[in-house]
Amino acid sequence: MTPDQLLDTIGDYYDSHAELAHAVLGTRAMHKGYFTGSADPATYAEAADRLTRTAGRRLRLGPDHALLDIGSGAGQPAVLLAEETGCSVTGVDATPGQVAAARRLAAGAAAPGRISFETGDARRLPLPADAFHRALMMEVVSHLPDTAAEGKAAAFAEAARCLRPGGLLAVVDMVLPPDEASGTKAGPTGTEAEPTGREAEPWMDDVPSVHLSTRSRLLELLRAAGFEILEVEDLDRYTCHSGPRTRREFDSRRPGLTDAYGHDAVERVAPVLEQVARADEHLGYVLVTARARPRPSGGRRRRPVPRDLGRGEPAS
Repeated sequence: MTPDQLLDTIGDYYDSHAELAHAVLGTRAMHKGYFTGSADPATYAEAADRLTRTAGRRLRLGPDHALLDIGSGAGQPAVLLAEETGCSVTGVDATPGQVAAARRLAAGAAAPGRISFETGDARRLPLPADAFHRALMMEVVSHLPDTAAEGKAAAFAEAARCLRPGGLLAVVDMVLPPDEASGTKAGPTGTEAEPTGREAEPWMDDVPSVHLSTRSRLLELLRAAGFEILEVEDLDRYTCHSGPRTRREFDSRRPGLTDAYGHDAVERVAPVLEQVARADEHLGYVLVTARARPRPSGGRRRRPVPRDLGRGEPAS
């Protein structure tokens, strides 16, 4: 699949599911929720905003900061962070339909002049170098393959290019458990080590372009792109309730959703929700905070050509 085909596939998926997902979840945010437990009375919308706020706190956002939201989707996290922290936000998403939805959301925000959205590819951001103090990537790189030129490494390198030296990046995403990583199994101390030759569990076959890595692989790619890792938080004990909660909400509203969106649309999304609910019981979920290292030359960072780090999982 070419890079453009990859973006079209992901875009079609999100555009086709966005309105139905909004009806089920009550939010435009299509990422996990932060639940304190299975009995947490928070709505999905409240829990999704909790996760956004958690990332915002790690970025230490304030009124003097320019935030780049990479993979901004329909704009819910960007608008929330702009309104609550006073920062300015530029969101970039590869799906024109999601960018249009984000612009509509921003138009009704408390400070629309501080929020903008652009159409663009995370691997080739249409933005200048050194333009931002902070950057956010929520469930973005899990859609990108582990290749240098057209995958996760390129996206991290672009985030580094657009950040000022010392700027902070928050990466919020799903990760494989060490023993589920393709081609590895857990070593005696729990580190990814010995090659096995088997493929990782196909956790979400019905979601296009899901390419999960282990936590240590993401950290390796971030360091290679020019980041210093500051903090790594495992959030799966909070986000693992997201899939089951979504499935229950969907099942309880299924007759009404069928009336509103049609039988075929509802039946297409049902297996996706089942897969996501099952995956949430097994996959990890991390929030990584990293700092863009100063450039040795002291000059501006040009658009890089990431070096190929290979596809294996390194030992921690």
